[in-house]
Amino acid sequence: MDIVARWTERLERFFLFYLFANPVLDIVNGAYLYTMKQLGVRQPAWLAALSPTLLLRIGVLGLMCCFILILRDHKTILNLMLIFTAALLSVYGEVFFSMRYGLFYDAQYIARFLYNIAALTVYSALSRGRCGREGMRLLMRRAFTWSALIISGSIIVCFILSSVLPIKIGFYTYMDRFGLRGASGFYIAANEAVAILMLLLPVTFSDFFEAGGFKDRKNWPRLVAPALIINAMLLVGTKTAFVALFAGLAFVVAYQLRQAVKKKNRIIYRRLGQAAALTAALFLVLAFFGMANSLLGTLGAFSDIFGEEDQSFEHIEDEDRRNALLNANPIVRLLLSGREYYMMRGADLWSQNYFTAVFGIGRGSQLKVIEMDFFEILFYYGAFGFAVMLFPYARKVRRLYRNLRGKGSLLVWSVMLGLLLTAGYAFIAGHVAFSVTGGFYFILMLVYGDMLLSDGEKAEEDTLCTES
Repeated sequence: MDIVARWTERLERFFLFYLFANPVLDIVNGAYLYTMKQLGVRQPAWLAALSPTLLLRIGVLGLMCCFILILRDHKTILNLMLIFTAALLSVYGEVFFSMRYGLFYDAQYIARFLYNIAALTVYSALSRGRCGREGMRLLMRRAFTWSALIISGSIIVCFILSSVLPIKIGFYTYMDRFGLRGASGFYIAANEAVAILMLLLPVTFSDFFEAGGFKDRKNWPRLVAPALIINAMLLVGTKTAFVALFAGLAFVVAYQLRQAVKKKNRIIYRRLGQAAALTAALFLVLAFFGMANSLLGTLGAFSDIFGEEDQSFEHIEDEDRRNALLNANPIVRLLLSGREYYMMRGADLWSQNYFTAVFGIGRGSQLKVIEMDFFEILFYYGAFGFAVMLFPYARKVRRLYRNLRGKGSLLVWSVMLGLLLTAGYAFIAGHVAFSVTGGFYFILMLVYGDMLLSDGEKAEEDTLCTES
């Protein structure tokens, strides 16, 4: 075996193991940031952003680029070069037009985006590699299950520990006018945790019906994953978490009830009862730690969301943004939580001349990010960046749409629902395209959907792909 083939095999194995390491890295990163906060360690903003796991992921991005070069994927290489060019042109606009600029933030932001695009190429290639499509499907299904267990479990454990210890463990979500209510574990940005969980909920819930019985312990991860996700999303407690939770559950339950009536299948009814019982049992356990009161308080506050309680925005230091929130349409306020203020500020700079319209104003020109992915791409990198940066996603979505006809099943439609919910989430709340957490799972779900809709190959005898 020559050296290229040997390194290709090693990289393939590394990326397959990385599927299971990724959620652990997220929690380690959050634990690191939480520890620095508790110790009161003050660092420059750029140094604080350079967490150990971020540096590790930069290394992974380098390995992904090496793998793409080995594959000689000329289309992806050209696309990555064009995206990098778009980023450079946006920085040039910052300097040339004497705007505020921060080169570190520009570099960090585009690196996050490139990370997801490179991952999309790498895992698409792996689906055609040593495991075969069937083997890769099995491996990714297991990765989704264990990711759900680790992510949801970490949020739940942090909540329980915070209830029994004299200190708060982990971070809490900021729910607009309602203050600190939801628990997000070691995810400092609750939106990133929600982006992952809304992807995993319909898929793991669908897989729940494919798993075997409770007597076999090997089935337990697949059987308890949906209950953990549901309760974790209730703990996070943001508006989008509630919407995604309702949509994911309603779709899978409605689909299965229709199948049960159509096929007169009592097993489906029994499985739905088992899922409800597991979820309720965990909810009751968490209720002892205050979850029920917190949840009821949050839901009660939603009933007054359209009220005019001006004092609820007093915590916002930016006077212009505070006034914008007070004067915003209630529906817009509910959906965007003030993000439209930063969007409009970015739009004003973006539309000032032809250069910024075509090549953008750069991430570094903005003190605060917009947190709406499609608008960030358009305003920060211009029309040129918008075209070249969304092209890989558009190509994969087009392939999914083309192959979807006549191949619908509960799992397939659940994948599509998860992707649709997350795309909508990226539009109004961000934390997908420029996130190495939510964005990474989004590209994995794109690859998984592509494999489900493609003609499968027989998996080769590779223990990495076939062991439980």
